[in-house]
Amino acid sequence: MAFDTRVWNKFIASGKNGYGKFRIQDMPSGRLDEVIDLFMKYFILEETWHKASGIHKSESAQAVAREVWTNRIATHQNNTLICCVDDDSDVVGEIVGAALMNIAKKDDPEDDFSDLAGKSKEFAHLLRIVEIFTSNYDVFKEQQIDSLYDDIGVVVHPKYRGFGIAQKFFNARRKVCQAEGVPLTAAWMSTAGSQIAAARDGWEVAYEFSYEEFGKENGLTFDNVPPTCKYMVARPLPID
Repeated sequence: MAFDTRVWNKFIASGKNGYGKFRIQDMPSGRLDEVIDLFMKYFILEETWHKASGIHKSESAQAVAREVWTNRIATHQNNTLICCVDDDSDVVGEIVGAALMNIAKKDDPEDDFSDLAGKSKEFAHLLRIVEIFTSNYDVFKEQQIDSLYDDIGVVVHPKYRGFGIAQKFFNARRKVCQAEGVPLTAAWMSTAGSQIAAARDGWEVAYEFSYEEFGKENGLTFDNVPPTCKYMVARPLPID
């Protein structure tokens, strides 16, 4: 299938699994299931908040998570970036990573997931974790903005890690902001890998707090986490 979407980065990289040529672009039509599968297979198993909620241990919770991601991507397709193997053709090859984000505005109503939370205690637990984390920092007030590109998640297939794909995703998000006139992109960087990748692209830490202290205050256990969870922000970047 030829792509008719925006291409944000083309790059060549070497890593522990060899050498590769890749392309970061908007998700083309017809590839939604592949993107969702990446999140279901890897993201919910490895991302800190999802692990703490126990979603990866519950089939009903995973079904709810799939429903949420599917609805969000179907509604906001242009806010979904993919990384594919690039063979110098117009064909979108194997999708090896994805980055989901959506426009958030200062006066937007809160998302209502109450119906879905009732279907799974683990999903309800995740919503509570997200609520507690996000209530700690008012990005609109602190950054003096009315809108931003907010993070939903970034995932890279294990086979293709070590090529710097996550950093390229963060870089592409800044270019999307530039193209669409959005003043900021931001994300809760919950893992060491995401924090390092974002820092390498010039993202700044706007707020952070200790996982240990947060866990004690809220009765949560976090395994294999960095010392702090960081809310990181980045400004638009000129398009090449």
